Amino acid sequence: MLIFFSSSLYSKELKPVTIQLSWFDQFQFAGYYIAKEKGLYEAYGLDVTIKPFEFGIDIPKEVSLGNLDFAVGRETLLLQRTKEQKIVALYALFQATPLVLLTTKESGISKINDFIGKTIMTTIDDASEVSLKSMISSHNIKTKDLKFIKHTHNINDLLDKKTDVISAYLSKSPFKLQQKGVEYNVFDPKMYGFDMYSDFLFTSEKLINSDIKTVDAFKKASLEGWEYAYSNIEETAALIIEKYNSSKLSKEALIYEANELKELSYFKTSKLGEIKKDKMQRIYDLYNVMGLTSEKVNIDDFIYYDRKIENLKFTKKEKEYLKNKKEIKVCIVNNYMPFSDIKDGKFVGAIADFINMVEKKLAVAIFPVETDSFSQSLQYIKEKKCNLIPSLSHSNEREKLLNFTQAYNEMNYVIVTQNDVPFISNMKEIKNKKIAVTQGHTISSILKNRYRNIDFVEVKNLDEGLLKVKNKEVFAFIGTNATVWFKLQSEFINDLKISGKIDEVTSVHMGIEKEDVNLLNILNKVVINIDEDIKQNILNKWLFIQHKKEFDYTILWKILLVVLVLLLGVLYRQKLLKKMNKSLSLKVEEKTKELIEINEGLENRIKVAVDENLKKDRIMSQQSKMAAIGEMMENIAHQWRQPLSLITTGSSGLKIKKELGILEDKFLIDTLDSIIASATNLSTTIDDFRDFFKPTREQSKFSLSECCNKTLDLLHSKLKNKNIRVIKNIESIEIEAYESELIQVIMSVLNNSRDAFNTVKNQERLIFIDVSIDEKDIIIKIKDNAGGVKKELLEKIYEPYFTTKHRSNGTGIGLYMCEKIITKHMNGKIESINKKYIYDDIEYKGLETTITLYPEN
Repeated sequence: MLIFFSSSLYSKELKPVTIQLSWFDQFQFAGYYIAKEKGLYEAYGLDVTIKPFEFGIDIPKEVSLGNLDFAVGRETLLLQRTKEQKIVALYALFQATPLVLLTTKESGISKINDFIGKTIMTTIDDASEVSLKSMISSHNIKTKDLKFIKHTHNINDLLDKKTDVISAYLSKSPFKLQQKGVEYNVFDPKMYGFDMYSDFLFTSEKLINSDIKTVDAFKKASLEGWEYAYSNIEETAALIIEKYNSSKLSKEALIYEANELKELSYFKTSKLGEIKKDKMQRIYDLYNVMGLTSEKVNIDDFIYYDRKIENLKFTKKEKEYLKNKKEIKVCIVNNYMPFSDIKDGKFVGAIADFINMVEKKLAVAIFPVETDSFSQSLQYIKEKKCNLIPSLSHSNEREKLLNFTQAYNEMNYVIVTQNDVPFISNMKEIKNKKIAVTQGHTISSILKNRYRNIDFVEVKNLDEGLLKVKNKEVFAFIGTNATVWFKLQSEFINDLKISGKIDEVTSVHMGIEKEDVNLLNILNKVVINIDEDIKQNILNKWLFIQHKKEFDYTILWKILLVVLVLLLGVLYRQKLLKKMNKSLSLKVEEKTKELIEINEGLENRIKVAVDENLKKDRIMSQQSKMAAIGEMMENIAHQWRQPLSLITTGSSGLKIKKELGILEDKFLIDTLDSIIASATNLSTTIDDFRDFFKPTREQSKFSLSECCNKTLDLLHSKLKNKNIRVIKNIESIEIEAYESELIQVIMSVLNNSRDAFNTVKNQERLIFIDVSIDEKDIIIKIKDNAGGVKKELLEKIYEPYFTTKHRSNGTGIGLYMCEKIITKHMNGKIESINKKYIYDDIEYKGLETTITLYPEN
């Protein structure tokens, strides 16, 4: 909804003024288009000419000389404020610069350190902006490490690899890349802590001194234009396409740009166009530190309101109003510290100090009217029991009842929970929970509209909300940072805590009864004239001093009494200890003699125990070897079964044919060849198994690929009989170690996988063997798809005598000895986990055993 001043306020001819844009037509200047087309400038008595961008114009100089009245300036505008160019910033539209650096995902440049040696396409202005320079310099990258080329303003140069990095506006180029289906990386200065102002509306000091009314009117109308543009993005985009589309932008591109710029305009603030002195000083200090300016700039001279208010005086009409005004009644919410309270009939708190300052400036008596909530304060305004509310957030509903001054403060909000609740970084983390908010607060309606999956419970005041959290009636309470902190320190310090903050920020205004326009204008001037430091000092005073005033000295006496009792107790105990020490000395001597005697026999007992443990280890090692021998004998039986069957069958055939007299020479020769081949196979099998049992006392160099193949050959029959398919992915790696012991370990792991398939039905049986090298470490991974091991058993599989098989089928020492072999003999480790994985688009689960070897060389 647009609010226009009555045309009667400006009965004179409209004053012509100009504004120079800093770039070609786009949504970046929508607020000025709207203010002109919707008649906002005209309502303030201005006839505004919007001058399009042209290359080669020194805009700050033209403004300083008076050839231009107003202009839009970049982040570097502060550097243009010199003794000769006395320009003044009226507001900063963007709280963080839209200027960023872009790379494509394809380029592999994913972090700032990747910029070294790369080409950056940028303009001279972009390259000089402190936000980009600081972001790059913060990663210890020097200018000489980069190659800068002139900007062509064509995003295709990035895609065609004519540049590695390109400077661009966050509100435009990413949209173009998305339209082309190109994935990209954004390097945004504000994400690295460099949230610099940009798009200043500025004018000359000369115009401020000669026609402050025009300056003020242009600023107000422009901000109203921006508020309308951001509230009606699609309508504004349509207007730009119709009248200001020299850049031939699509509606979709303009809407994308609008949403990005709106976010930058309200970044960490709820006040459009805000300029904070301390942030402006920080920007200047960065330019200074980086050697980008040698001229000293007084920030107070650069920011509009900090100096123009000094010249404001009350008008004759306003002075007459104050002279006739006998009193002003102010609604004060009690028990709302550190802001306001009524104690012993006296108005106290930060708002009380603030109202006292107003009272001195107006020279009119101000009387507090006590209320117990903001809702009651609003009701008192309706009933004419008070004239204004000194601290209130704006809302459309309240605007029907009140006029609001300019904002003079901001409210931040925090989340209060019980002490055991972890930190809450986002409101989305607490969905479907009950959250208390104070009835009548603007933030209540904002939160309800934004977070519809949270059950918000309205409470009368802060005390009720905190008690509900303490009693677990609600999960949390959301309140203003200052009031919550004060209350927690004074009453709930051991019960509740601040567990997070919310992003929403509300501006604080003074609300004046609707019909009193004179008081509104007067208080507006007063509000603007109060220094930020003074307001902060007032709040700090009540945050940090109030507790001292309310200290209960009875607590101190109680503490001293307790300390005295404890001291007497310590003295008495000391006396008893002296008596006990004498008897204890005698007992210590006796015990010392006993300990000497015990120690004499302790060494022998330890030696016996160590020998016993070594004996047990030898037994387990022997058991492991015997178990391995049993496995081998079983494998031999499997390997020999088919050749022996062929020999037996061939021999029987020869005998029968000989007896029948039908034995042919060809059949005789073929059968004998088959018998010889089978016998050779039996001999080869014996050699393979003999190599396995051959004791290896020295390490040898061998191929892991051949080692794994030997193991699989030994187990071939067993795996084949179980229909188990082995899938190998083995790199060519040689290692110096004990080959037979490694074969024993791999064989044991494979046997366990084979046995695990006994419970698997109707599924392809798979074992995967992967051998790779990670830097210097050798990794052997063996996994199956047999379903894995129960969680409670997984931690025990490497313990001695633990087995998942029936006692008749397992000794429980196989994996235990594997662990000993790998850790003690082969300088490595072995571990097993249950793992899910996908093979041939099918998800499997099984046990994965990883053997990691750490070669010494």
